[in-house]
Amino acid sequence: MRRGLLRTILTITCLIMGLGVFQASAQENADATANVLNINGTMISQEQFQRELTTELSKDAGKSITEDELKAKVQKVLEKIVRNELLYQECEKNSILVDDEEINQKLDAEKNKFANPEEYEQSLKNSNKDEAIRKSEIKRDLAIQRLINQKIASNITIDDKEIEKYYKDNPDLYKKKNISLEDSKEEIKKKLKLEKIADGYNKFYVEVKSKAKVEYLVK
Repeated sequence: MRRGLLRTILTITCLIMGLGVFQASAQENADATANVLNINGTMISQEQFQRELTTELSKDAGKSITEDELKAKVQKVLEKIVRNELLYQECEKNSILVDDEEINQKLDAEKNKFANPEEYEQSLKNSNKDEAIRKSEIKRDLAIQRLINQKIASNITIDDKEIEKYYKDNPDLYKKKNISLEDSKEEIKKKLKLEKIADGYNKFYVEVKSKAKVEYLVK
């Protein structure tokens, strides 16, 4: 990461952590329209980056963190932005679409987790988002899930030999607890499938990223 970019980001981070009023502080002290990243020609604005950083920092609200921990969080957010953008670009290349009905269903499910509309609106405000931004995020998330299913999950098979091997290799989980192979078969099958999906996802993303052009634009 460029030193100038890191300095700018850490300044914003300190404002968020120290003042606790992200939106006003950031707007007064940083150019939110400046671009932070160029990912295959798609520009990521500082405003977009700040939203992601706010979400990440909110996980440790009220806690003291070191400068190294702040740097790690900044790097984590940058990597998340790059990953999501590259995967969404792959969705577009593969003509993966998500319709408004799917997005609204997911959004309604999220809203139902809150006691009232006011709590939901406050949650958006705390993340420096509005409903249009949240819908855009949902659209991307659903498209990426569909991409992973299409490229990886739908092609995975687990045979009986793999299940038996896992059962024998993990006696503490099953045999020593008097759980038979037959009774544990479905659970093992799900575990193995999730492991293969994770492995396939990582390999797929490494390949996508290796062909991408990512530039840091803030100096």
